[in-house]
Amino acid sequence: MGEETGNVTQSKVRSKTTRPKAVYQWTVADVQKWYDRHCGEYAKYGVLFKEHDITGRALLRITDSSLQRMGVTDNRDREAIWREIVKQRLKTDFMEIRDMERLNMH
Repeated sequence: MGEETGNVTQSKVRSKTTRPKAVYQWTVADVQKWYDRHCGEYAKYGVLFKEHDITGRALLRITDSSLQRMGVTDNRDREAIWREIVKQRLKTDFMEIRDMERLNMH
């Protein structure tokens, strides 16, 4: 039993120091988790992301018209989902810039 506690503590420490998986490496399941967390109030469209096999790489390339073609027809809902995608894209770009700056410093 003591070993289990040690492993749990060890994995918690590891998860805090380990950087999250890059968006372009996300699976369809990872995108679903992101969607539920950031676009949960538009749950009826979440299934569309799964049906269209939207991975992280695809998520970063989605446009407003892509969302419309996928079936997100309500303009307000599409705008809100699109806004969350753009925020994720900006966050990803920012992290890549920081990584490049770190590489240049060493």
